[in-house]
Amino acid sequence: MSGFTKHMYTKELVSIKKDLSNYVNKISLVLPKEYDLVNIVSLIKRYYPFEWQILTEKYNYYCAKDRKLKVLQKKVRFSMMEPKLLVESLNITRKLLSKEYIDSYKNSFNHEVQISAEEGLKKEREPKIKKRQEKITIAKIKAQEVEPLFLDELMGLYDRKSTSQKDRIYILKELQKYYCSKVIVFFKKKVETEYNRQLREMAFYHLQELGHFAVLRKQKYMRIPSKNKKRRKFLKDVYANERFNINEIPEELEYRIQNSKEQRIKTYDYFISHSSVDFYEIQHLIGELNRGKRNVYCDWINDNDYLKRNLVGLATRTIIEKRIEQSKAIIFVISEHSMQSKWVKYELNYAHELNKPIFAIRKEDILNECYSINKFNDLWFLDKNYKNIMLFESNKK
Repeated sequence: MSGFTKHMYTKELVSIKKDLSNYVNKISLVLPKEYDLVNIVSLIKRYYPFEWQILTEKYNYYCAKDRKLKVLQKKVRFSMMEPKLLVESLNITRKLLSKEYIDSYKNSFNHEVQISAEEGLKKEREPKIKKRQEKITIAKIKAQEVEPLFLDELMGLYDRKSTSQKDRIYILKELQKYYCSKVIVFFKKKVETEYNRQLREMAFYHLQELGHFAVLRKQKYMRIPSKNKKRRKFLKDVYANERFNINEIPEELEYRIQNSKEQRIKTYDYFISHSSVDFYEIQHLIGELNRGKRNVYCDWINDNDYLKRNLVGLATRTIIEKRIEQSKAIIFVISEHSMQSKWVKYELNYAHELNKPIFAIRKEDILNECYSINKFNDLWFLDKNYKNIMLFESNKK
């Protein structure tokens, strides 16, 4: 595997230098009259922000490998230069920073030409930056930017030898619902070390979707994570190629909640009782709560892979009840639609029956950021027969 890694790095470095040279060439047309290396790097970051982020992650990746080799008292293999120094080492950068070129550029500098070149580069790069940002934003909508305590337990559960490949799929799917440094580091580690092909691919594509650097190794270059001859044979002949397709239906999640630890250990600060029509406001509220380090349950984020509108049934109700039980309190988002929702009425009744604190926020106050989370004392929703409310109609939640 070390030979593969070194070969991969050599090819990677050639590609990195080629791309960086292209970026420097592009930004050379928009340099100010007086400039230095700091200006060059700053312009690369401005017009190639995601490419610079990936380069930084690659640098950290190879530095980490070298540090590990040092700990093992082995020869350092990569010694990659930090991105700024890598830019400085390029032939085109050396040319731009030479005294002769700087003097010539300064003497012939035309501000109007520079502005025109800058407009052209903006026209070329800004749509690409925007498109990339939108893709990452969409990916992040599916996850909460918070780090609940049970993440450590989930990761520990994944790493147990007794945990099956199928259970690990479920754990990865749960971890994908949180966007934080701890999860990103965990996924990067799994791309590096996970011997099962399906699990390794899940980690890799998730990182790619979020705009992070990762290397997907071929199976023949993966180290078998065991010294035991019998287990090595099992891992190589069976575990490596095991694949499971998850049934994305409410009944599957209901079964997991009742029979698997990865679902039972989950807890939430708030369960958001709302109408899906108010999607935009709810998304904004969740972001605000995450910034306050609050872990929130919202069905179209936390269980979006199972709770589908066309599959509403008894299992859906069981799942909602369990999530309310796992939540410390309920936030009811008051709107015209939520007041008419049978699902919301059901959720509030069940929470009240469990003596869960119920708070309320008006939808129109969320975007104005002038809301406070107040105790909800209006018990208009109370219904002794709420469990008989028809849950199987195709009404919107």
